[in-house]
Amino acid sequence: MIETDLAFEKDAVRIYNEFAEKVSDPLLKEMFIEFAKAETGHVNGLQRVIQYIRDGEHEVKFYCPVCGWEVSFGKKPGVGDQARCRMCGVIFELIEIGGDYDIRRL
Repeated sequence: MIETDLAFEKDAVRIYNEFAEKVSDPLLKEMFIEFAKAETGHVNGLQRVIQYIRDGEHEVKFYCPVCGWEVSFGKKPGVGDQARCRMCGVIFELIEIGGDYDIRRL
């Protein structure tokens, strides 16, 4: 999912730069350049997250559906691992749905 978003952001950078090159109005040119810069920041951030995941340095967290607090499964979780919400005490199990992590209340 993050890689798909990364591709989208890269396309946005390209498109905004193309718009900036083709437009004659200086204010619109400046606006498109600023949009391209913002999207470039998104590209850089997503690339860092992808690298953290590949390096095993990204902590897997979910928001507790009961109270909204973070529930952490650590940096190298496995399907079936359990974690307790530190705020409300509910226990969750890490599951996989469609190739991605999700949680189930125990």
